[in-house]
Amino acid sequence: MNLLQSDQSTLTVDQWNLLSNLFHCYDEHSALSIGESYMREQNVLPLKLRFKPTSMMKFFLTTLEETRSLYKDNQDFLSLSPDDRSTLLHSTMTYTATLAANCIYCQIGLLSHAAYYNAITMSVHPDIAPTAKRIADQLDSDVIIMKLLLAIFSFSTINYTVYSNTPPVNLSNIKQVLHIQDTYIELTWQYILYKYNYERAVKCFSNFIRCIFAIHDTVVKTQDLQWYADKINSLVQQTEQIVIIND
Repeated sequence: MNLLQSDQSTLTVDQWNLLSNLFHCYDEHSALSIGESYMREQNVLPLKLRFKPTSMMKFFLTTLEETRSLYKDNQDFLSLSPDDRSTLLHSTMTYTATLAANCIYCQIGLLSHAAYYNAITMSVHPDIAPTAKRIADQLDSDVIIMKLLLAIFSFSTINYTVYSNTPPVNLSNIKQVLHIQDTYIELTWQYILYKYNYERAVKCFSNFIRCIFAIHDTVVKTQDLQWYADKINSLVQQTEQIVIIND
C-alpha cells in the first residue's frame, strides 16, 4: 500500500506523510499472526471444545502485548517530555490496549462467534458482553481508520473514567498534547472524506464517538478485574522502560 498516492484527495503532503508514519507506528502483524493461528487451532477442534474460556483468556492477554509499539514508534509521542509521556501512558494504555485487541479480534473473525461473548460473560464480567458487541458494531474494516483512532486515544487527556485514590497528574505541556490531538483528529476527518462521501464520513465519525463511549464503558466495568489491571500495569512499565528510561 502506498499512502502517498493522494492525487484525488484533499490531504496535504504533510498529512499523507503523517498518515504513512502512523500506519507503521502500530505493528499489529505479530498479534494478528498469533490470532490467525489461534483461530486455526480452534476450528480443528470438536465444536464442544472450541473457544473455551481458559484458552481464550490466554489469547486475550497475548494480544495486548503489541500495544507498546503504538507509543514507542510514534515520533509525536517521543517529542513530549518524559513526565508527559509517563502521564499519558498511565492514563491511556487501558483504552488503547482494549481497542487494539478488539481490532485484532475483528480482523480474525472472532467477533462473529457467539462463543467469544460467552467467554467474556464467564471469565470477565456478565455485563461486558453487550458492551463488547457495541464495540464490534462500531469497528471500521479499514485498518488505517482504526490506527488513526488508536493514535487519537494514545493522546487522550480525559483520565477521570473511574474514581481512584491516586491524585490526577497534570500534563506539563497541555498545549503541545492538544495540538497533536487536533492534528490527528483533522487528519482522520480528511482521510475518511477522501475514502467516503460526506454523508458516510459523518456516519463513520459518529461511530468513532460511539466506540469511545463503548470502550469507556468497558474500562469502568473491568476496573475491579485484578488480572486485567496487572496486565495493563505491566504494559505501562514495559513501555516506560523503552520510551523514558532508555531514552
